Amino acid sequence: MSTLTQASSRMSSSPSLSSLLNQQSLRAIRNERCRRSALYWGRNWTATENPHFREQGVEFVAPFPRKSYFECLFEYLEREKRLFIPKTREMVTSWSVMLHAAHRAQWWQADVVVQTDSEEKATELVGYAECLYRHQPDWLKAMHPLKSEASQLNMEWVSGGRVHGIPKGVNKIRLYHPTIYIMDEAAFLPEAEQCYNAAQPVAKQIIAISSAGPGWFGEQCSL
Repeated sequence: MSTLTQASSRMSSSPSLSSLLNQQSLRAIRNERCRRSALYWGRNWTATENPHFREQGVEFVAPFPRKSYFECLFEYLEREKRLFIPKTREMVTSWSVMLHAAHRAQWWQADVVVQTDSEEKATELVGYAECLYRHQPDWLKAMHPLKSEASQLNMEWVSGGRVHGIPKGVNKIRLYHPTIYIMDEAAFLPEAEQCYNAAQPVAKQIIAISSAGPGWFGEQCSL
């Protein structure tokens, strides 16, 4: 085979410039659609992991579930500056809020702090965000690289966004000036009201979620 024929063969087997440009344009459009909607990203371009998949008869890895109330929930998550959400386990509220958190960190450079009763639970919630990042296609991860490998309590993007988990205590949250502050199981979080008051002057958004319980959280939900 002549050199010219070999070169022609290589060119014919390689993707054309137009197809590469079309692929890049398509990815740019998809990235923009993801940027505009956390729910679109969760349902189309990443996935969750279900540890109860065997007993529930579902796949271990699957796109974010489609529940009728999610459109309303995510509308509030994107719009409200102070939001209190009563929940039950079956509502997938913690996953929803961490989808919102990871989305805001990845596309909007938000500094997210999530506080819960224990370091173990904080690790679990940051793990939700890491799972969502990990299950993206490689081209999305390349567009939004992490600064370093995610740790149990922290993941940080090169662009500046971050999701960080901390355990209970008003002195813990006073160390941070988050864009978004998330209180998990706020009805059972020690010093919940004091933590909220400490974050109130600095956080652009505060989201408190919890299953039912008496006290400050319940009072705020009944206002």
